[in-house]
Amino acid sequence: MISSAPLLTVRGLTKKHGPNMVIQDLSFSLAPGERLAVMGPSGCGKSTLLRLIAGLEQPTSGIVEMSPALRVGMVFQDLALWPNLSVLENVTLALPHHPRKLRKPEALAALEACHIAELARRRPSTLSIGQQQRVAIARAIAVQPHLLLLDEPFSSLDAKLKAELLNMVNSLAGRDVALILVTHDEMEAHQLCERRVSLERSV
Repeated sequence: MISSAPLLTVRGLTKKHGPNMVIQDLSFSLAPGERLAVMGPSGCGKSTLLRLIAGLEQPTSGIVEMSPALRVGMVFQDLALWPNLSVLENVTLALPHHPRKLRKPEALAALEACHIAELARRRPSTLSIGQQQRVAIARAIAVQPHLLLLDEPFSSLDAKLKAELLNMVNSLAGRDVALILVTHDEMEAHQLCERRVSLERSV
């Protein structure tokens, strides 16, 4: 646990893509260990919000404030696995700031936690979609995050596999990891999160 102060504060956040308003004047805060579901129709800016929080995009206006030394892990909607790298290499990519001698053991520990250590030498293209999802989750948790960002990671899964991975994420996150889940699915939001923010499509 980092502190009792907000882990993340979003204040007056606005994002435009050209003339199009994607997110307008959004504000919320997130405490350590708190779990937030971001819901709304397609095109309302849910994925953009996660990218703004992760620092992958810059806001048009407003601020995103984080606790000092905050570690963030993210599971992308398209998984963003490098096809030319092994599973282990994909996970190790998340650890560029860790001591070199610790990167492989920590990546292997994350794969073990996701029950896919035996796939370490495989390429993503040889894996099932469920296995690829586990690799993406392993990469996100390898950094031992304080904040886990999940961009519709279960949307392409059947009900049984979705339930299995939801339980796994719930277990891996524990009580100390804050979580923001982008989803259209009420069941996912109910199972993983205690709070919700609803976004509306800008017109």
